[in-house]
Amino acid sequence: MLSKIHHVGIVVRNLEDAYAFYRDTLGLPLGKMATVEDQGVKAALLPVGESEIELLEPISPDSGVARFLDNKGGGLHHLCFETDNIDTELQDAKDKGLRLIDRQPRNGLAGIIAFLHPQACCSVLVEYAQPVDRSEHASLLSQGRDRRFTARRLDHVVIAVKDLEGAVATYQRNFGLDREAARDVPALGLRNTFLPIGDAKIEIVTPLGDASPIGQFIDKKGEGMYLVSLDVDHLDGAVQTLADAGIKANVIRGTVGDIAMISPRHTHGVLLQLVSR
Repeated sequence: MLSKIHHVGIVVRNLEDAYAFYRDTLGLPLGKMATVEDQGVKAALLPVGESEIELLEPISPDSGVARFLDNKGGGLHHLCFETDNIDTELQDAKDKGLRLIDRQPRNGLAGIIAFLHPQACCSVLVEYAQPVDRSEHASLLSQGRDRRFTARRLDHVVIAVKDLEGAVATYQRNFGLDREAARDVPALGLRNTFLPIGDAKIEIVTPLGDASPIGQFIDKKGEGMYLVSLDVDHLDGAVQTLADAGIKANVIRGTVGDIAMISPRHTHGVLLQLVSR
């Protein structure tokens, strides 16, 4: 069964440059790094709570990751779910008639992996991963405890779509996820719902009007992953750490928690949200 979000994949031009933000500024430990020849990438996994951030640098100009970088300039690339039996999950996807990239599991940085085609998941590239060894994960998370803040976990991933109920039905059918009640958020110009998985959630959003940020995103880039949210223990400490690194965060104080938004120009193409619950 699918137990949680294993990682969110981010395409970057250069791993060392990306470390300056994700490892050195955010304080995420480097868990694993390797060259994955059959995918044409150098990749690194950085744990955050029970999940991870995966950074992908293309090393082959004809790889899918290289084409993504050429077309989109980097940023959010895929969403990975962890499973304890990838063969069962892949067979279930076949039985449901989902379009696949991998019809058989293969080795990857996250363990034994397989990809579903974005057309099966509302323009989101979805990966299944069955980890081989997670023994170092917990010890890595103890690093950096003397920092001004700690990124405690992956809070949620936002997926922007045109048809909210249609997308929810797709994710429930494909992955067996429960849902929370949908609601309108006029201040943000969107309607949303959450689908919990593990200690994180998938937030599916649709615009309330073409002028909303979500509407503009869909018009410009199409449906797909919109942002990643990390839960931090001290938002003010995180904002100060960012400021010390020359990064300005837009802080929004709210009734359900304070958030800080970080522009994609600082995060290698990712709209990143820090939240303190």
